[in-house]
Amino acid sequence: MATSETAFAYHEPAISTILNQTGFLLVLNLVNVCLDRLVYCGLIGQLFIGILWGTPGAKWLTRDMETVIQQLGYLGLIMLVYEGGLSTSLPSLKANLLLSLAVAITGIGAPMGLSFILTELVAATPLQAFSAGAALSATSLGTTFTILSTTDLIKTRLGTVTTGAAMLDDVVGLVLVQIITNLGGNSDSFSAVTVVRPVFVSIGFGVGVVLLCLLGIRPALKVILAHTHRFPEFTGTVQFYFLVNTCLLVGMVAGATYAGTSSLFAAYLAGVMTSWMDDFVRENSGTVDAANANAPTESTTGNTSQEEDSNQDDQTTGQQTASPKHETPTGSLVYEKYYHEPVSRILVPLFFVRHSLTRTKQMKTTNTNERRPQSASPSPSQKCSTEK
Repeated sequence: MATSETAFAYHEPAISTILNQTGFLLVLNLVNVCLDRLVYCGLIGQLFIGILWGTPGAKWLTRDMETVIQQLGYLGLIMLVYEGGLSTSLPSLKANLLLSLAVAITGIGAPMGLSFILTELVAATPLQAFSAGAALSATSLGTTFTILSTTDLIKTRLGTVTTGAAMLDDVVGLVLVQIITNLGGNSDSFSAVTVVRPVFVSIGFGVGVVLLCLLGIRPALKVILAHTHRFPEFTGTVQFYFLVNTCLLVGMVAGATYAGTSSLFAAYLAGVMTSWMDDFVRENSGTVDAANANAPTESTTGNTSQEEDSNQDDQTTGQQTASPKHETPTGSLVYEKYYHEPVSRILVPLFFVRHSLTRTKQMKTTNTNERRPQSASPSPSQKCSTEK
């Protein structure tokens, strides 16, 4: 009779395990730095290291370790997309929105249209051709943001257009996966709700974020900036901004996932939203300071000495309040201080390792299915894979 454990037993890891994992992380970072400085593509080295260290290669990583790498790697992808949102310029994004839409439509429509040539070349069914086109139209968000960040192109017009098109491709790719999954099952399992839901939820998230910023957050920030002196001092610290930004990111990702849209799309919106709030506070803090400085001078009455004393006090308090305002934390500052090092040194390398492990497992599964009889052929949803 099996007995249930009341606690997880602690066992000291073997020295071989410690050396293996230490060498794994060191090699990932060393190869990444070297290739980034030479050819700006350290991620390629991390992909090959994942293949070498994992199941298809030396098999130095256990199955449990590979599972943990996949989970932490996806967390690194979310943080990578969030950093891309922080680095996005909102004026540039609005100015190039139509161009991003055109690039996204081209990147999706061209593979989808050309994939139907397979019906004549290899006698593929329309569903198989559609699945192949959906797989080719998917955009690798992790690769896109990593290359743009490494080459310092993410803040340029090219980077803005590319990131906008990549996010649109991610939403469309999620819808295509739902369509193929439904078409690959029984006719009774097809549901239009599961296909249309990601589209409307994604549109609702985008429109909702814009309305929330314009109608809710902007008036609230104006009131907060006008009464900054009434708030406790800890509200102006980096630690408080770290708490606010983290709650915003986690809340939007969780809400988007439960609602049925892409968590990466929500992470990107959270980064853009944080960047917009930082710009708004920076632009309006000077106006509020000038208004607060002029307010006491209009109401002062009394003798000259009292006016001089009050002016000196105002100048002193103005200097005291001005110095923290110049040091007001921003989303970029919070990311650099708390997120950047663990994300760039651990989570992002694990994402590309996870990417190589996932691709290798899918290739092995495909080869196994090809050896099976015709009646046990895989469904189209197994053949179409998009990076999420």
